Amino acid sequence: MTLNNKKEQRKIQKKVFVDTSIIVDIDRGKKDTIELCKRLTASNNALISTVTVSEILTGSYLRSDYVSSVSKAQKVLGQFMWIPLNGEIAKLVAQLNAYLFSKGLPIEYQDVVIAASCLVERCDVLLTENKDHFSRFSKLKGMVMTNEELSKKLDS
Repeated sequence: MTLNNKKEQRKIQKKVFVDTSIIVDIDRGKKDTIELCKRLTASNNALISTVTVSEILTGSYLRSDYVSSVSKAQKVLGQFMWIPLNGEIAKLVAQLNAYLFSKGLPIEYQDVVIAASCLVERCDVLLTENKDHFSRFSKLKGMVMTNEELSKKLDS
């Protein structure tokens, strides 16, 4: 292994939790997002919630070309490690939801599940194009990054 390959291996060792917004960008053909996710999934360090799976497949089933859309979505989703909503995550979802409601800052349930899953899985990064929602959680401070921010960090 060359020095550059070792450096690349170290950089990709980050455990990255991928938000639904990133999968949507893949579906929309955003090349930079596709390339970043290829790098992450090649190193088996890219995780998604089964809630994301449900969100993406729902959108696919609603399309008039749902057969091909579902097939395409399943291929993309299959590249990621799926994290199910379990008891530990559900408990943290309740705590995070209560915090948000008490501050008058509620967000979609799906995003709370994704945040809780990221924390329970002890990820290094939560990759999203919706930083506003996820930055509301102090436990995610410094972990929430956009595609552009993570790409720059990995390339430095």
